[in-house]
Amino acid sequence: VISVLMFVTSGSYAQWVQMPSSPPLYINDVVQSDSVFYLAHGSHGVYKSTDGATTWQLISNGLITNQAKNVYQLLVKGNTIYAATVDGIYKSIDAGSNWVKKSNGINIGPGAIYEFTESIFEHDSSLFTGAWSGIYRSTDGAENWIITNVSGSGPGPKYFVNHSGTLFAARETNNSPYGYKSTDDGITWNPLTSISVPVITYLSESGRLWAGTIHGVWLSTNSGTTWEHRSNGLSPDPYSSSIIRVNGKLVTSLKFGGSGVFFSTDEGMNWEEISEGLPFLNTINKLIVYEDKIIAATSDGLWQRDTSEVVTALEERNRLLVKFKLYPNYPNPFNPETVIRYQLPSSSAVNLDIYNLMGQKIKTLVSAKQSTGSYQVKWDGKNHAGIPVASGVYLYRLKANAGVQSKKMILMR
Repeated sequence: VISVLMFVTSGSYAQWVQMPSSPPLYINDVVQSDSVFYLAHGSHGVYKSTDGATTWQLISNGLITNQAKNVYQLLVKGNTIYAATVDGIYKSIDAGSNWVKKSNGINIGPGAIYEFTESIFEHDSSLFTGAWSGIYRSTDGAENWIITNVSGSGPGPKYFVNHSGTLFAARETNNSPYGYKSTDDGITWNPLTSISVPVITYLSESGRLWAGTIHGVWLSTNSGTTWEHRSNGLSPDPYSSSIIRVNGKLVTSLKFGGSGVFFSTDEGMNWEEISEGLPFLNTINKLIVYEDKIIAATSDGLWQRDTSEVVTALEERNRLLVKFKLYPNYPNPFNPETVIRYQLPSSSAVNLDIYNLMGQKIKTLVSAKQSTGSYQVKWDGKNHAGIPVASGVYLYRLKANAGVQSKKMILMR
């Protein structure tokens, strides 16, 4: 069951809200140091806040080209900041006021026209970046870069982590290897052959290494030698883009078609969704915790939610989950029509909508107030204008006071 539960706090629904004055649209990364925040933006460059993310200033002097302003990831070390961009690595030594390109030694890989440095990471005074042409290492503060034994053409690692002295690199690509590991401080790297799906991110804990992949969350308890899939309850197409701990519970964000935020109280064995308030099909790139808030960097700006709501979510889930339910459609795949069933725990305004995988609403099947009980409705594979839609994968989404649930179905003509 894929569920999004609406939790009640002090008489009102708890949910995600967009942060005041949040910079617009695509945010790839958010980094926080005390009350200072930096954002990596997908087209504007870098934003900075010195008042706890209340107001923002664009700090992109020196990020001249559009490619330089497409920032993937940031590394903050006091007043020194590194930005991994489409146009290579940029460095600021004055807290972001001015930027200088520092990509000496980084090659433009075959088939590319820019460096495409998608990550920046520090370990034992060495810097690492994953570029289109391989993994690079710098020992002089990004003045010079030396390619490691990993070279070639294609997307480089988008994320690095140090797990008990072993470095891991995540490679989100359709071509293996899907990750690398190094046991000599990043001088040489070996393919991570023990995991069979592209890796997006990692969370390192004592005795545990979590991997967020294009097929959900995986766990290794032996430094990446073997992996266990832990994704029960995540939505279809679970691209796990970030994994954090909140009040002792695991929280992961998903991006693309299965987007949302999910939490687990049993170490990833089961997941429940807490995405209410977030835009539908919003891409979530990173989660962080600041004071009593979870902050999400998304394709629609910054969003926040109280961490206390993750604590109370389990109690509310136990109260509502068995009563508020969207069932799998039948038949599935289908042609020409299918039946969608759902159950309501209380009288509520109800919307049941059909979407394509681009997030476009195809048809509204239900838009009415309904009483407690079970319901079913047919969809004949036509849009709002009565025109048959093409074969393919579609999402059906149920929204009521008790929460939001969505599932995937396949139309085959």
